[in-house]
Amino acid sequence: MKYLPILDELFSSNSIFILLLSLAITLILSMKLKDARKYLIGIVASFVVYAVCEALSNIRINNLIEITVLFAGTIAMGSFAGFLIGLVISKIRKQQIAHGNQIPRCK
Repeated sequence: MKYLPILDELFSSNSIFILLLSLAITLILSMKLKDARKYLIGIVASFVVYAVCEALSNIRINNLIEITVLFAGTIAMGSFAGFLIGLVISKIRKQQIAHGNQIPRCK
């Protein structure tokens, strides 16, 4: 993965834990959203941040910036997945509520 260093680093180190943590936090926070537009805004914003971090990580500046970009890109990737999963869960809940099968919601 020559041109995607964040993904390459994700699968070759322990940064998967950062991804899982950001995914879990985003998933919990996204369950509070009611509007599908907010999910889409979160998905697009997370993807844009990830894409910018991937582009910046190909430029060799110094180690501190590279680590910061790697960290931010990993968090953005987890947030992207969290918002996407939250959107799917939200749609499933709305369908079940419309059909009368209501799932209990955590408060």
